[in-house]
Amino acid sequence: MSKLSYALVALIVTALLFMGAVRGYQFYAAQAAQEQAEQDRQTQPFTFQNVPLKLAPPQAETVSKPVLFSERKRDVFLEDAPLPPQAQLQQAQDTIQSILADYKEDPNLRAFNRDLKQATQGQAVDLASLGGENLGEILQQNPQISEVISKHMQNPDFAKTVQQIFSNPQFIESIKQLQQPHAVQPAKKDDKKE
Repeated sequence: MSKLSYALVALIVTALLFMGAVRGYQFYAAQAAQEQAEQDRQTQPFTFQNVPLKLAPPQAETVSKPVLFSERKRDVFLEDAPLPPQAQLQQAQDTIQSILADYKEDPNLRAFNRDLKQATQGQAVDLASLGGENLGEILQQNPQISEVISKHMQNPDFAKTVQQIFSNPQFIESIKQLQQPHAVQPAKKDDKKE
């Protein structure tokens, strides 16, 4: 046999001896754990500074009565029926008047309303008059309205007040409803039927 063969045989024998030692150690560790478990079962497991403790038996805990399942009641919200077109227009006009009533004591808005009324000979008496469905007619008949608006918009306080009014979502929605041509037509059809 050559030196290489002897080296391989020696390597295989060493590996087998190592594997045997590992298996022997695993067997010993399992036996030691089993003996320790047996010893723990025979002696009192609860000790304090190596003095066994005798614990009282556990007390039974009170259990609450079972709760019967009941389906959770759900809130149901019913929507009102949509308003007829004429009532929607009236509601939009009332909303605009209500919003502008909050600013009725503003001196800048009062001056604007006064100048607007003079410029239109009473056709447009306030800011609400410029939001209706006949806005185009009023502007054609009274081109001086743009001069009144530009004059007052140079006042920063008036511009701030107008910005607050026109940024109100309810005001915007009401103006849209009043300026829609189809919102006015159903009321005219009803007038013809009568």
